[in-house]
Amino acid sequence: ENICAWCFIILPCSLYFGVVAPSMHSEVANAFFWIVVFLFTTTVVSLFLTCCSDPGVLPRRSVILQTGTAEELSEALGYNVLGGGPDVPPGERVPAALAAAGYKWCETCQIVRPKRASHCRDCDCCILRFDH
Repeated sequence: ENICAWCFIILPCSLYFGVVAPSMHSEVANAFFWIVVFLFTTTVVSLFLTCCSDPGVLPRRSVILQTGTAEELSEALGYNVLGGGPDVPPGERVPAALAAAGYKWCETCQIVRPKRASHCRDCDCCILRFDH
């Protein structure tokens, strides 16, 4: 996936910088050239930063239980990822205060996920900052 994105950016820009740009010799063309350089640089830097950033994978319930990291994960995120608790009515999995704040239950991972998190069908796990 990343190779395809890089190819769709690098190949057309290489053709432009190698074939088209050298033959342009006017003030308008010079301004256009620097705009293209700026956009190319911004695009490459943004894609590189996105490729190198960690969106934060939330482990599945089974992984949390097997590794015994429920308490550590709850401390880091500020809520009980496994759901339930004394203030949760039977049949509900997300406490009312968290549900009101936009937290939802992931049926696949069997955990409570924050508002911005989403279950990625490609990765098959919940992503804390869903960016793909």
